[in-house]
Amino acid sequence: MASLIVVFVILGVLLLGGIALLLRATVGADMRREKVLSQGEAATAHILGWERTGISHGHHDILRFSIRIRFAAGGAPVEATADRLIRPMDAPLFQKGMERPVRVLREGARLQVEFE
Repeated sequence: MASLIVVFVILGVLLLGGIALLLRATVGADMRREKVLSQGEAATAHILGWERTGISHGHHDILRFSIRIRFAAGGAPVEATADRLIRPMDAPLFQKGMERPVRVLREGARLQVEFE
């Protein structure tokens, strides 16, 4: 009987952990994006290239972009990466060599970048 209770406790912990990870990956990502878009500073990103992350959402790929960021306030450009879900109809807007508006939130030495 005790071993059955231990098994159910372990299964419950695994289930709760899985739910927490799922919420962090979905709701947490939306909250982080919203924070960057509302509090971040304006900048322009020059797309240097992109690669597939191997992750998709529905039928849309999530791509990792290599970008060079120029801040509207001036200063030296910064190179970074940014992940974005790309729908096939949006692909022409994210080609190598193009410039796109972004918002950048600085948190210490870390930058969070979101395409507008």
